Amino acid sequence: MLILLAPDFSSLDTIWRNPLPFALWPVGSQPLIAHWMDEAVRTGENGVRIFAADRPGDIRRVLEGGGYWSRSVEIISIPRDDAAPVDVVRVDHLPGQFLSPPATAEELLEHWLGLQKYWLARRTAGGVEIDREMVPGGWVGPMARIHPGTELMPPFWIGARVQVGFGSRVGPDALIGADSVLDANVQVQNAVVSPGTYLGRNTRLHHSVAQGGILVDIGRGCRVDIAENFIMGSVTQRQSPVSVVGRLGALLAAILLAPLAKLWPGQKWTRSMVRDAAGLEENLETGKRGPLLIRRWPWLWLVVAGRMGWFGIFPRGQEDLNNVPQETADRLRSAHPGIFSWADLQGCHEVAAPDEWVHAAYQVLQENDTVRQMLFRNVIRLALRTPEK
Repeated sequence: MLILLAPDFSSLDTIWRNPLPFALWPVGSQPLIAHWMDEAVRTGENGVRIFAADRPGDIRRVLEGGGYWSRSVEIISIPRDDAAPVDVVRVDHLPGQFLSPPATAEELLEHWLGLQKYWLARRTAGGVEIDREMVPGGWVGPMARIHPGTELMPPFWIGARVQVGFGSRVGPDALIGADSVLDANVQVQNAVVSPGTYLGRNTRLHHSVAQGGILVDIGRGCRVDIAENFIMGSVTQRQSPVSVVGRLGALLAAILLAPLAKLWPGQKWTRSMVRDAAGLEENLETGKRGPLLIRRWPWLWLVVAGRMGWFGIFPRGQEDLNNVPQETADRLRSAHPGIFSWADLQGCHEVAAPDEWVHAAYQVLQENDTVRQMLFRNVIRLALRTPEK
């Protein structure tokens, strides 16, 4: 039987103030304790006993009784670490790694970052592997979307379903947790992005950890809570701007309107490079004839893909953002585009309209759902509106 001690570092966790015990802090693709469960399987142990003084209930819930590893798991609560048997293995490092326990809050963060680098350096192909080695020492999880203009510098790990925008640089020693989004021109080096974190445009992350709206600067030993979600935030607050029903409706509309849009008399299509809230670019077509929904028929496919909503600001490119005040541009970058916008209700039907950016800024700044409700009530009228020449 493998006997472990989940050490109590809660008194040292005064900078990050992580809600989880250290044994559950992520190391690479899974919590630290999970690496020891894998070790129990590799070494043929028939069971695992874990002594824990720090939040043992959380550890018990994560391990779910040990069924995932086909090993029996017993969690024993103790009042303090020295109440555990003397022959226990401390879960403050990875299997095969030898480190001294941290003694200060700063050492705790450096210690944890060292675990990340050790895990990354020892990754090898073989066995059951869902990640692929994109370049030697560079791993990418399934369904990750990386812009072709991204600079990748091994070693690095990019988790499942991560989105990386154009002009970004990942690595060396970068770990990007699953479901995270890196906007355009983001740099992550010697740092960790926790799962489900959004990093805004032009963010530089070095010797740090980003977790939702929390930035922990390991080098300076400090924590900063970021209030502006266009700089850093949780992806759960930035999910797809349209529901499944809305996406199905867009798919049905796109199919039914395809013949009408393509054969509309005198129709002319123009292309422009636009970006979504994740910084991913799209060469988007827009028509010059017919009602708004016919003109914007190609946009429906982005709604189906979950990259655009029925309602939101107009999709725009970098050149359009360069023509508005910097603070407004930052907010517009993080806003989801839509087929119909507040500007449409004001008679502005193109990004090039002189006052369009003012209406877009107003729409983004509204914290309630008033604008969306107004657009929803007028959606038929907007869809059939034919702008004056």
